[in-house]
Amino acid sequence: MYRKMLVPLDTSEFAECVLVHVKEMATAYSIPEVVLLTVTEPQYASSEAFLAEQVLEEADKQAVNSAYEYLERMKNSLGPISSKVTTAVEVGRPANGILDYIEKSDVDVVILSSHGRSGPSRWLLGSVAEKLVRNSPVPVFLVPSLACRLSS
Repeated sequence: MYRKMLVPLDTSEFAECVLVHVKEMATAYSIPEVVLLTVTEPQYASSEAFLAEQVLEEADKQAVNSAYEYLERMKNSLGPISSKVTTAVEVGRPANGILDYIEKSDVDVVILSSHGRSGPSRWLLGSVAEKLVRNSPVPVFLVPSLACRLSS
């Protein structure tokens, strides 16, 4: 049914708790490929305008390298899995980066955890999970934050 599962991770423990479910789904549905994805925001978005362009480019490279190192640790934490597990890093806003990756990479299912924010923090920060559910062209499976607390 599914050929390529995308697993967006933001380096938080809540995001990582989805990996238990990823392993179960990948096995149960015999999914050939699982992609662990992190989206890093460009440094210019959060830096002062007076910083040199070269400094910002170097910071972006470092952020991408750190993201790949993180994803390798998460890949190893899955342990033995029948699916091929690959990693990818996008640069941009999280929801947009994930949606872009879905479009260009033939992903046919996404699974991620929801941080469970509500109220003003959700209004101010927005919800990546909500944006994905509303805009994804493929099914999105959400693991609620409560399920993460219970599985740890």
